Amino acid sequence: MQPDQLVAELLARGDMNDDTTLELNRILNDWRESKLDPDDESYLVALHARMMNLSAEPDEAIGQLPSRLDGLTIEEWRERALRAEAELAQIEEAARNG
Repeated sequence: MQPDQLVAELLARGDMNDDTTLELNRILNDWRESKLDPDDESYLVALHARMMNLSAEPDEAIGQLPSRLDGLTIEEWRERALRAEAELAQIEEAARNG
């Protein structure tokens, strides 16, 4: 979908705040002048997807996921959460038993 179509659909909702409306119109003007910044285009696509309850293409979304977050993989984060839950359960049990 072209940027002008994305902007039109977003504005047609009627629930954009004034700042967002101004930003969308600026992006539309930049696109019409062939000066649309790639970051603005990415923002527009993401905003449209979020507001219209659409998801990004699966391949694109997967390609953008980091393999590590704060130095840990998703599996390491899961293990850490499970250990924390187990420790919390022990603390709660100890508190109940005095």
